[in-house]
Amino acid sequence: MWNLPEHSYEEIRNAVVDVLLKKEPNVNQFSLVLDRTARELVQRHGGAPSLATGLAYPGAQAQLHPNDRTLLLEVFWDLFRQGFITLGLDDANAGWPWFRLSRFGQQLKEQTPYRFHDTSSYIAMIKSAAADLSSDAELYLEEAVAAFYADCLLAAIVMLGVAAEAEFLRLVDVAAASANYKASFEPIKKLKFVREKITAFQKALAPHLKTLPAECREDLDTNLLGIQSVLRIARNDAGHPSGTPPPAREQVYIHLQLFAPFARQLMRLRGALS
Repeated sequence: MWNLPEHSYEEIRNAVVDVLLKKEPNVNQFSLVLDRTARELVQRHGGAPSLATGLAYPGAQAQLHPNDRTLLLEVFWDLFRQGFITLGLDDANAGWPWFRLSRFGQQLKEQTPYRFHDTSSYIAMIKSAAADLSSDAELYLEEAVAAFYADCLLAAIVMLGVAAEAEFLRLVDVAAASANYKASFEPIKKLKFVREKITAFQKALAPHLKTLPAECREDLDTNLLGIQSVLRIARNDAGHPSGTPPPAREQVYIHLQLFAPFARQLMRLRGALS
Protein backbone atom coordinates (compact mmCIF):
# COMPACT_ATOMS: atom_id res chain seq x y z
CA MET A 1 0.00 0.00 0.00
CA TRP A 2 1.35 3.42 -0.95
CA ASN A 3 2.00 6.07 1.68
CA LEU A 4 2.61 9.19 -0.38
CA PRO A 5 -0.12 11.50 -1.73
CA GLU A 6 -0.71 11.77 -5.44
CA HIS A 7 1.52 14.43 -7.02
CA SER A 8 0.97 16.78 -9.93
CA TYR A 9 2.81 16.56 -13.23
CA GLU A 10 4.98 19.55 -12.31
CA GLU A 11 5.91 18.05 -8.93
CA ILE A 12 6.92 14.76 -10.55
CA ARG A 13 8.87 16.55 -13.26
CA ASN A 14 10.57 18.70 -10.63
CA ALA A 15 11.68 15.59 -8.73
CA VAL A 16 12.91 13.83 -11.87
CA VAL A 17 14.90 16.89 -12.93
CA ASP A 18 16.50 17.11 -9.49
CA VAL A 19 17.49 13.45 -9.71
CA LEU A 20 19.02 13.91 -13.16
CA LEU A 21 20.92 17.05 -12.16
CA LYS A 22 22.42 15.42 -9.07
CA LYS A 23 24.52 13.30 -11.43
CA GLU A 24 24.50 10.30 -9.09
CA PRO A 25 26.62 7.43 -10.40
CA ASN A 26 24.92 4.88 -12.64
CA VAL A 27 21.57 6.67 -12.94
CA ASN A 28 21.41 5.70 -16.58
CA GLN A 29 18.35 3.45 -16.84
CA PHE A 30 14.68 4.20 -16.37
CA SER A 31 14.37 1.75 -13.47
CA LEU A 32 17.01 3.75 -11.60
CA VAL A 33 15.20 7.03 -12.36
CA LEU A 34 12.07 5.48 -10.90
CA ASP A 35 13.94 4.34 -7.78
CA ARG A 36 15.76 7.65 -7.21
CA THR A 37 12.64 9.74 -7.88
CA ALA A 38 10.61 7.62 -5.46
CA ARG A 39 13.35 8.06 -2.86
CA GLU A 40 13.41 11.82 -3.53
CA LEU A 41 9.65 12.12 -2.98
CA VAL A 42 9.74 9.97 0.15
CA GLN A 43 12.44 12.20 1.61
CA ARG A 44 10.54 15.37 0.71
CA HIS A 45 7.60 14.10 2.71
CA GLY A 46 9.82 13.27 5.68
CA GLY A 47 9.52 9.54 5.18
CA ALA A 48 13.21 8.67 5.08
CA PRO A 49 16.52 10.13 6.18
CA SER A 50 18.91 11.56 3.65
CA LEU A 51 20.98 8.74 2.21
CA ALA A 52 24.48 8.66 0.78
CA THR A 53 24.89 9.06 -2.96
CA GLY A 54 24.22 5.87 -4.86
CA LEU A 55 22.48 3.99 -2.06
CA ALA A 56 18.94 2.76 -2.65
CA TYR A 57 16.11 3.23 -0.18
CA PRO A 58 14.36 -0.15 0.09
CA GLY A 59 10.62 0.13 -0.43
CA ALA A 60 10.65 3.66 -1.83
CA GLN A 61 8.89 2.67 -5.05
CA ALA A 62 6.20 0.85 -3.12
CA GLN A 63 5.32 4.08 -1.32
CA LEU A 64 4.56 5.93 -4.55
CA HIS A 65 0.94 6.57 -5.39
CA PRO A 66 0.02 4.28 -8.34
CA ASN A 67 -0.85 7.26 -10.53
CA ASP A 68 2.56 8.77 -9.81
CA ARG A 69 4.31 5.75 -11.31
CA THR A 70 2.38 6.23 -14.55
CA LEU A 71 2.94 9.97 -14.53
CA LEU A 72 6.67 9.49 -13.97
CA LEU A 73 6.89 7.45 -17.16
CA GLU A 74 5.11 10.24 -19.06
CA VAL A 75 7.53 12.80 -17.63
CA PHE A 76 10.49 10.70 -18.76
CA TRP A 77 9.25 10.46 -22.34
CA ASP A 78 8.30 14.16 -22.37
CA LEU A 79 11.89 14.98 -21.43
CA PHE A 80 13.01 12.75 -24.30
CA ARG A 81 10.65 14.42 -26.81
CA GLN A 82 11.75 17.85 -25.60
CA GLY A 83 15.37 16.96 -26.24
CA PHE A 84 16.63 17.00 -22.66
CA ILE A 85 17.60 13.33 -22.63
CA THR A 86 18.62 10.95 -25.37
CA LEU A 87 18.42 7.17 -25.50
CA GLY A 88 21.57 5.12 -25.27
CA LEU A 89 24.55 5.27 -22.97
CA ASP A 90 27.38 4.34 -25.35
CA ASP A 91 28.11 2.07 -28.31
CA ALA A 92 27.67 -1.04 -26.17
CA ASN A 93 24.38 0.18 -24.66
CA ALA A 94 22.85 2.12 -27.52
CA GLY A 95 19.12 1.96 -26.76
CA TRP A 96 16.33 1.68 -24.19
CA PRO A 97 16.36 1.38 -21.20
CA TRP A 98 19.73 3.16 -21.21
CA PHE A 99 19.75 6.93 -21.50
CA ARG A 100 21.84 10.02 -20.83
CA LEU A 101 21.38 13.79 -20.70
CA SER A 102 21.71 15.44 -24.09
CA ARG A 103 23.88 18.52 -24.58
CA PHE A 104 20.66 20.50 -24.47
CA GLY A 105 19.73 18.74 -21.24
CA GLN A 106 22.90 19.93 -19.56
CA GLN A 107 21.30 23.39 -19.61
CA LEU A 108 18.07 22.13 -18.02
CA LYS A 109 18.73 23.84 -14.69
CA GLU A 110 18.59 27.24 -16.38
CA GLN A 111 15.29 26.40 -18.09
CA THR A 112 13.29 26.19 -14.83
CA PRO A 113 14.21 29.08 -12.52
CA TYR A 114 11.10 28.73 -10.34
CA ARG A 115 11.59 25.20 -9.00
CA PHE A 116 11.29 24.15 -5.39
CA HIS A 117 10.84 20.94 -3.43
CA ASP A 118 10.53 21.97 0.21
CA THR A 119 10.10 25.03 2.42
CA SER A 120 13.74 26.11 2.44
CA SER A 121 14.19 25.79 -1.33
CA TYR A 122 10.94 27.69 -1.91
CA ILE A 123 11.94 30.59 0.35
CA ALA A 124 15.38 30.65 -1.29
CA MET A 125 13.70 30.84 -4.70
CA ILE A 126 11.49 33.76 -3.60
CA LYS A 127 14.41 35.63 -2.03
CA SER A 128 16.43 35.21 -5.21
CA ALA A 129 13.64 37.11 -6.96
CA ALA A 130 12.92 39.59 -4.13
CA ALA A 131 15.82 39.99 -1.74
CA ASP A 132 13.91 42.39 0.51
CA LEU A 133 11.12 39.93 1.33
CA SER A 134 9.63 40.87 4.70
CA SER A 135 9.78 38.56 7.70
CA ASP A 136 5.96 38.64 7.87
CA ALA A 137 5.59 37.48 4.27
CA GLU A 138 8.28 34.84 4.76
CA LEU A 139 6.41 33.41 7.75
CA TYR A 140 3.17 33.07 5.78
CA LEU A 141 4.99 31.61 2.77
CA GLU A 142 6.59 28.97 4.98
CA GLU A 143 3.14 28.07 6.25
CA ALA A 144 1.83 27.96 2.68
CA VAL A 145 4.48 25.51 1.50
CA ALA A 146 4.16 23.35 4.62
CA ALA A 147 0.39 23.18 4.06
CA PHE A 148 0.92 22.35 0.38
CA TYR A 149 3.13 19.36 1.14
CA ALA A 150 0.71 18.24 3.87
CA ASP A 151 -2.00 18.28 1.16
CA CYS A 152 -3.89 21.08 2.99
CA LEU A 153 -4.50 22.99 -0.22
CA LEU A 154 -7.10 25.46 1.02
CA ALA A 155 -4.79 26.49 3.86
CA ALA A 156 -1.91 26.89 1.41
CA ILE A 157 -3.95 29.23 -0.80
CA VAL A 158 -5.06 31.34 2.17
CA MET A 159 -1.52 31.70 3.54
CA LEU A 160 -0.20 32.60 0.10
CA GLY A 161 -2.86 35.28 -0.26
CA VAL A 162 -1.98 36.74 3.14
CA ALA A 163 1.68 36.91 2.14
CA ALA A 164 0.77 38.70 -1.08
CA GLU A 165 -1.36 41.18 0.87
CA ALA A 166 1.46 41.84 3.35
CA GLU A 167 3.94 42.62 0.58
CA PHE A 168 1.46 44.89 -1.24
CA LEU A 169 0.69 46.86 1.92
CA ARG A 170 4.44 47.35 2.42
CA LEU A 171 4.54 48.93 -1.03
CA VAL A 172 1.68 51.28 -0.11
CA ASP A 173 3.48 52.28 3.11
CA VAL A 174 6.71 53.03 1.25
CA ALA A 175 5.01 55.12 -1.43
CA ALA A 176 2.90 56.99 1.16
CA ALA A 177 6.04 57.90 3.14
CA SER A 178 7.95 59.14 0.09
CA ALA A 179 8.69 62.83 -0.18
CA ASN A 180 8.11 62.70 -3.94
CA TYR A 181 5.00 60.52 -4.04
CA LYS A 182 3.31 61.07 -0.67
CA ALA A 183 0.54 63.24 -2.04
CA SER A 184 -0.52 60.56 -4.53
CA PHE A 185 -0.37 57.50 -2.28
CA GLU A 186 -1.00 58.62 1.31
CA PRO A 187 -4.81 58.71 0.90
CA ILE A 188 -4.74 54.99 0.08
CA LYS A 189 -3.80 54.14 3.66
CA LYS A 190 -7.09 55.54 4.92
CA LEU A 191 -9.15 53.10 2.86
CA LYS A 192 -10.60 50.16 4.78
CA PHE A 193 -10.62 47.24 2.36
CA VAL A 194 -7.67 45.78 0.48
CA ARG A 195 -9.60 45.63 -2.80
CA GLU A 196 -10.21 49.38 -2.51
CA LYS A 197 -6.52 49.96 -1.83
CA ILE A 198 -5.50 47.91 -4.87
CA THR A 199 -7.82 49.88 -7.16
CA ALA A 200 -6.70 53.21 -5.68
CA PHE A 201 -3.05 52.24 -6.02
CA GLN A 202 -3.48 51.47 -9.70
CA LYS A 203 -5.06 54.88 -10.30
CA ALA A 204 -2.41 56.70 -8.25
CA LEU A 205 0.42 54.91 -10.04
CA ALA A 206 -0.76 55.60 -13.58
CA PRO A 207 0.36 59.27 -13.80
CA HIS A 208 3.86 58.35 -12.61
CA LEU A 209 4.54 55.40 -14.88
CA LYS A 210 6.43 57.35 -17.54
CA THR A 211 8.96 58.60 -14.98
CA LEU A 212 9.62 55.20 -13.38
CA PRO A 213 12.54 52.97 -14.47
CA ALA A 214 11.85 50.64 -17.38
CA GLU A 215 12.14 47.55 -15.17
CA CYS A 216 9.19 48.80 -13.11
CA ARG A 217 7.01 49.22 -16.18
CA GLU A 218 7.97 45.99 -17.93
CA ASP A 219 5.23 43.35 -17.62
CA LEU A 220 3.61 45.43 -14.88
CA ASP A 221 0.09 44.38 -15.80
CA THR A 222 1.04 40.71 -15.62
CA ASN A 223 3.49 40.58 -12.72
CA LEU A 224 1.62 42.93 -10.42
CA LEU A 225 -2.00 43.44 -11.37
CA GLY A 226 -2.68 40.07 -12.98
CA ILE A 227 -0.96 37.87 -10.41
CA GLN A 228 -2.27 39.96 -7.52
CA SER A 229 -5.81 39.44 -8.79
CA VAL A 230 -5.30 35.68 -9.19
CA LEU A 231 -3.89 35.26 -5.67
CA ARG A 232 -6.51 37.50 -4.05
CA ILE A 233 -9.47 35.80 -5.72
CA ALA A 234 -8.07 32.34 -4.92
CA ARG A 235 -7.61 33.35 -1.29
CA ASN A 236 -11.17 34.69 -1.04
CA ASP A 237 -12.60 31.52 -2.61
CA ALA A 238 -10.57 29.33 -0.25
CA GLY A 239 -11.25 31.38 2.86
CA HIS A 240 -15.02 31.79 2.49
CA PRO A 241 -17.60 29.05 1.88
CA SER A 242 -18.86 29.81 -1.60
CA GLY A 243 -19.51 26.48 -3.26
CA THR A 244 -16.37 26.87 -5.36
CA PRO A 245 -14.58 23.52 -5.86
CA PRO A 246 -11.35 23.20 -3.86
CA PRO A 247 -8.15 23.91 -5.80
CA ALA A 248 -6.18 21.09 -7.40
CA ARG A 249 -2.56 20.46 -6.41
CA GLU A 250 -1.43 21.62 -9.85
CA GLN A 251 -3.26 24.92 -9.38
CA VAL A 252 -1.75 25.55 -5.95
CA TYR A 253 1.72 24.65 -7.24
CA ILE A 254 1.38 27.24 -10.01
CA HIS A 255 0.14 29.87 -7.55
CA LEU A 256 3.17 29.28 -5.36
CA GLN A 257 5.41 29.80 -8.38
CA LEU A 258 3.59 32.98 -9.39
CA PHE A 259 4.55 34.62 -6.12
CA ALA A 260 8.18 34.97 -7.28
CA PRO A 261 7.62 37.40 -10.20
CA PHE A 262 4.94 39.16 -8.14
CA ALA A 263 7.34 39.75 -5.23
CA ARG A 264 10.08 40.88 -7.61
CA GLN A 265 7.77 43.47 -9.19
CA LEU A 266 6.78 44.80 -5.76
CA MET A 267 10.43 45.09 -4.75
CA ARG A 268 11.22 47.11 -7.87
CA LEU A 269 8.29 49.45 -7.26
CA ARG A 270 9.26 49.94 -3.61
CA GLY A 271 12.72 50.96 -4.75
CA ALA A 272 11.38 53.39 -7.35
CA LEU A 273 8.69 54.93 -5.14
CA SER A 274 10.73 55.30 -1.97
